[in-house]
Amino acid sequence: MNNPNINNIDNLVKKLCKIFLINEKKMIRERDLIEMCLNLENFDNIIKKVHNNLNNIGFELVKTSFLEEKYYILTTEGKEKSLSPIHYGILALIIALNNEIGENLNYFELKNILKDVWENVEYLIKNNYLTQIKSRDHHLIKITPIGKGVLKNIISEINLKKILEIFEKTN
Repeated sequence: MNNPNINNIDNLVKKLCKIFLINEKKMIRERDLIEMCLNLENFDNIIKKVHNNLNNIGFELVKTSFLEEKYYILTTEGKEKSLSPIHYGILALIIALNNEIGENLNYFELKNILKDVWENVEYLIKNNYLTQIKSRDHHLIKITPIGKGVLKNIISEINLKKILEIFEKTN
């Protein structure tokens, strides 16, 4: 006899996979996923099944944090079609700066540093790889979960010293 709870979990896994696949931004807050799972105690088990199902069709589900929220991002292997090599380089440099000096990258300082390629930074902002955080006291640039997801395989290896060495070799 079929266990109705297992059928409900399987249907929920299918539903979550479909949501990831049709979601334009390819990311969902963990809190929203937990709510969709009706705060089930076995959320970790459900998300593992979702990850496995998506992995079986060539996608990867990456978990990351952004502004004290956790997100799951749907990514694929290979190059993001909308990004050029310079976009990847800029993202890597900003991530390296972020890792080196902390998460509060001042918008105007970054604009001054990257003035020669600023239109590419604006493209990354427009396409949600980077975001601006404005308040009365601050104007910051932050890497979005999608920006982190694009460099998921190399993000742990990115550091400012390595990137500066690469730039020195190319000049």
